[in-house]
Amino acid sequence: MSRTPTRGALRSRPAFMIVALILVAVNLRLAITSASALIAALTDSGALTPTTMVLVPAIPTAVFAVAGVSTAKLSARLGVERTVALGLVVLSVGLLIRAVPQPWIVVIGTVIATAGLAVVNILLPAVVRAHFGAHIGAVTTTYSTAMSIGAALAAAVAVPVATLVGSPSIGLAAWALPAILAVVVWLVVMPLTRPDAQDSDAEVTEEAATGAASAQTTAEGHDAGKAAKRDPLPRGTWLLAGFFAIQSLLSYILMGWIPSITIDAGLAPERAGLLLGIMMAIGAPATILVMPLTRSRERMRVGFIIIASSTIVGVCGLAFAPLAMPEVWAAFLGLGMCAFPFALVLIAGIGRDAVESARASTVIQSVGYTLATLGPLAAGALRQITGSWTPVLCLLAVGALVLGTIGVLLTKVIALPGATRTSA
Repeated sequence: MSRTPTRGALRSRPAFMIVALILVAVNLRLAITSASALIAALTDSGALTPTTMVLVPAIPTAVFAVAGVSTAKLSARLGVERTVALGLVVLSVGLLIRAVPQPWIVVIGTVIATAGLAVVNILLPAVVRAHFGAHIGAVTTTYSTAMSIGAALAAAVAVPVATLVGSPSIGLAAWALPAILAVVVWLVVMPLTRPDAQDSDAEVTEEAATGAASAQTTAEGHDAGKAAKRDPLPRGTWLLAGFFAIQSLLSYILMGWIPSITIDAGLAPERAGLLLGIMMAIGAPATILVMPLTRSRERMRVGFIIIASSTIVGVCGLAFAPLAMPEVWAAFLGLGMCAFPFALVLIAGIGRDAVESARASTVIQSVGYTLATLGPLAAGALRQITGSWTPVLCLLAVGALVLGTIGVLLTKVIALPGATRTSA
């Protein structure tokens, strides 16, 4: 590879790159689940008001939508890996800001942190496509599993950590530590190439042969970027955006509100946080089990049906028998959240190359998160209006049914990774 000689030995080893990818992925949900687990404690301590309490679960999708718009342009200027590093730094800063126990400062810190998450979320599929193009499914499974583990860990131990440090806001900010570790490892291990007009032609030739991401963001990309704007989006982009929107809406309502839903049903805050942890933890083994279903259209249809059915069972259980088997309902919801890694596989494989994949990913995730933004906010508002979570949970069941239907349609219009493609 044509790389900066410093730290070249590490950067030439795919195993070290996968470690860096895993450390990044661990951080992609813990900022959200830690806040969800602590939302009642933060409100009781005065670090959040009733108004800001409703806003915090709604912030991630809103910021993901807004911040995602400029991600493709930023990555074209800085390079994909550099932009991911920048996103991780922004995430770390936002998490640290949340140590201040003032409602609007917690909100601002959440906005900043999720802006960093938005950048990384959008670009990781392109990183996987570029560096591990022959193993998209396996690497996506690996980092999706890491995301689930990180989210589960934060949800399960956020309340005990806050109790240990004596403050829910300090306990919230403590989750900046793994983000800072991810920044350091990413900077050391990943090939932080930057677009360079002087060697763009050589970079394109060599990197295309080696599958590295930096070839997709060379200075030749100034003209290529203009051409890309004129190119139609890959087939199925908008349908996949709809799928991504609904799975985001379902996931972020559940991640944001399941502790509150179960606390209102009569569970202790520690057990409610543990339920969120179970829901996120189930995603790790569930992802490993269901990801082989992405290898063919027929199997993937089965996968979408399993995902939708599991979500429906979980939300109906919470609606009508929340205290009977809450851990079981949480497990079903965790299986249903495998919709996200399914979406990642389709995003990583869409288009003819990593450039098209990144461009489609920007559209899919920006549009998807924009449409999903009202979900957590509307769920909180509906709870306040009706005095019950049952209407929210019933609407989630309907959303899961629609999600499964769109998923089956997607298998008819999008080529799976590794399938033979035709030119657009």
